[in-house]
Amino acid sequence: MQGPPEKEEPEFGPTAERKSGATNFGSLEKADVDLGKELASHRNKPAVKMAAKAGKISDQEPLYAIAAAITLCGLVARDRRLASTGVTLFAAVGAADASKSLTKGLVKRTRPHVLLDERRYEIAAGGSEEKPEQSFPSGHMAGSVAFARALSRTYPIAGSLCGLATLGFGWSRVAKGAHWPLDVVGGAVIGLLGEAITSRTLCRLGIRPWQPMQEKARATISPPKSTKRSA
Repeated sequence: MQGPPEKEEPEFGPTAERKSGATNFGSLEKADVDLGKELASHRNKPAVKMAAKAGKISDQEPLYAIAAAITLCGLVARDRRLASTGVTLFAAVGAADASKSLTKGLVKRTRPHVLLDERRYEIAAGGSEEKPEQSFPSGHMAGSVAFARALSRTYPIAGSLCGLATLGFGWSRVAKGAHWPLDVVGGAVIGLLGEAITSRTLCRLGIRPWQPMQEKARATISPPKSTKRSA
């Protein structure tokens, strides 16, 4: 007696439903989808589920809360460097969040789990109000990269550690089936650009938490002023 037929693995391209208006897939997009589909096929494994839960800290709300807490701690401790760092973190995450939302409003792309569960893949311009069709870019990656870059300006070691953590967060988003690999890359680029813009803006406003460190470094390498009097 034959058992139930095995469920065919969804393919990207002709065998997957693509609505009218979707762009023709190129080699880069196909490679992106193939890799994302392979990683997301393990999304029900315990290790992947655990990583996905840990990655929730990279969402915008937790990052805003952490930035606010750092600012408050700096104000209470009267630590100008810590307080201003919190302000820059909040601003960087805010810029990344706004840029991410703007981009999602311009691009409509179904998430990996839609292809795996519904055998449907779509990418088109115009955005979408449906969360399963808001895959590009990754907001988690945009916020966490902006946070790590801003933190590295005043606390380089802590910023580097956060930067390493963002790699894990990005992998977890793909393995969970929430994003394609290029969504994660796009989110990282948005995070870096958003942080760069806010850092320049805050500099012009006089909020420069990294300035004392730079001045200290210049003072260390600057030669002492000559005390020799002219004849």
